[in-house]
Amino acid sequence: MKCKTCGQEIVENIIQEIPAKTLEWGKTCEKELNWEEAKDWCSKQGEGWRLPTLIELQEAYEDKKIRGSFQPNGNYWSSTEFSASNAYYVYFYYGGTSVNGKANAYSYVRCVR
Repeated sequence: MKCKTCGQEIVENIIQEIPAKTLEWGKTCEKELNWEEAKDWCSKQGEGWRLPTLIELQEAYEDKKIRGSFQPNGNYWSSTEFSASNAYYVYFYYGGTSVNGKANAYSYVRCVR
């Protein structure tokens, strides 16, 4: 199965186990954070809160109801790492994904549980 947004291959059992629609989406941090700060911010929201995976963010973008609750021009960190110093984010203007340095305070945070 391929992602409708980016064309990447998706492991189907992950989508079936944790679809974006069944997740509880928390509030968005009002300022952009770096990746480590984003992870810490989510853990401070309470029990079970975490950064969403890249696939969960892509699914959230594809679901218009969920997408509408995100800042439309915002980049959102995912928990999915590209390398030791980089992680993926999703740009909610058009649903594209890219990689940014974890040390850059470049993206917003929206936690899930």
